[in-house]
Amino acid sequence: MDKQTYLKKFSRIVRWKLPKPEADAVLADYNEMFSEYSGGNEEIPIQEFGKPAQAARFLSEPKAYHRWLVLFCTLSFCLLLSEFFLLRAKFNHYPTVRMYILLILGCAGSLIWFRPQQGEKQKSPLPQRLLPMLLVLLALVIAVAAIMAGLSLKVWAFIPPGMYGRVTYWALLLAGTVATIFGLFGLVNARLSDRRWCSLYIMGLTILAECVLVLALLVNMSLDTASAGWWVPYVTNLGVMGIAGLIGVGISLC
Repeated sequence: MDKQTYLKKFSRIVRWKLPKPEADAVLADYNEMFSEYSGGNEEIPIQEFGKPAQAARFLSEPKAYHRWLVLFCTLSFCLLLSEFFLLRAKFNHYPTVRMYILLILGCAGSLIWFRPQQGEKQKSPLPQRLLPMLLVLLALVIAVAAIMAGLSLKVWAFIPPGMYGRVTYWALLLAGTVATIFGLFGLVNARLSDRRWCSLYIMGLTILAECVLVLALLVNMSLDTASAGWWVPYVTNLGVMGIAGLIGVGISLC
């Protein structure tokens, strides 16, 4: 294993095990030490420092790393449980409270953990792929809304009325699943590279929560639809969640 391969593997492990400021300091020290070894014998640093995983384990603080693992599992749980609700598509009760809890827990946990650190250097440009991925999620939401609006207005003449429910379900399932994948990707990258990747996690969780609520609204037969304005509370909840999610995305990008 040459120096470049060693440092690449070591960098990934260190960034996962240590907070970014500490990881940056450790990697700077290792790069400086490795730069002293030039010429033909590139195996010397590797033999001295051991395998990348071993070297990183000696540098990490177990309690701090375990706290990160607990948070990571909790934030992932918020996404995966919401995705389970979406895939299952069975609701005995409208899941407003559950989705609020998952959204608040996920947003608050990610914003607190990935907050700007005291003494943080001047803000760098956004990660290269972050903005395009946020726009993809936004475009996906617009597309699903357009599909559902078209079905309700019966403008999609090529779709048989008997397929409306199935098309709506698959549109919501696609949007929610993509949001889940993007959210997990953002969560991992917020730890490994730039804290602002957590904006992708927050946006993914928000979209997923809204997909669950819309699907529950369409399939839950216990809803009381007798009054003329029965739909107002549900639309209000969707609006509140969407606004809260956008605020969280904005805060995480600062």
